[in-house]
Amino acid sequence: MALSYVRCPFLRSTFAATAPRSAVAELGVVRRCYTLFMNRRFFFSLLGACTILHGASHAEVRSDLTAKDLSQFTPIAEGIRRASSLNLYEGLAHQGWEADQLKKELATKKTLRIHGFPFYERPLPIAADEVEPLRRLCAAADSFLSYGGPKLCGGYHPDYCLAWRDGEATYHLLICFGCHEMKLYGPKQELLADIRSDAFKQFETTLKKYRDQRPKRE
Repeated sequence: MALSYVRCPFLRSTFAATAPRSAVAELGVVRRCYTLFMNRRFFFSLLGACTILHGASHAEVRSDLTAKDLSQFTPIAEGIRRASSLNLYEGLAHQGWEADQLKKELATKKTLRIHGFPFYERPLPIAADEVEPLRRLCAAADSFLSYGGPKLCGGYHPDYCLAWRDGEATYHLLICFGCHEMKLYGPKQELLADIRSDAFKQFETTLKKYRDQRPKRE
């Protein structure tokens, strides 16, 4: 295969500057590059890096919740402020990056589904002095931004569910650390929102230390 037959313009320009000129050597470089890009671990690592870069800048571009989002968020926030209890549920392995581990955990552990997403059945105990800071964070409109679109993270995956109980009503907040997104559910409300960078850091600092049942990534 001659260099002129490499169809990707980027690869052609790169090989023209760096690759040896023999056809055999050029073919070897093309094959190695193809193998690298088709490698699953490399692919998901690249997606993760893009997600971090995207998420770091994404939340700073926009501000506030739209009027439509506020109409959904306000009843949820009021319910959280009134809530008498909080249960924290731990999410299972990621459906894309850890598909084999997810399948194993679903087959061997007691789980439940909350709005279609799997969580371990046993809730995690939360330190008493962290409940009120979490309540304020969850019920504050300025913790969130209107959803800005899908991220390059392999798909939304909730790491934790915060279940706030107010009488007969339960308000579920499902947080994804990969997407920096929160899905909020009330008895009649549903909202997908991005999390502001400062609020995200607080959620992450508080919740990540409660990892208890989910195995580390294989």
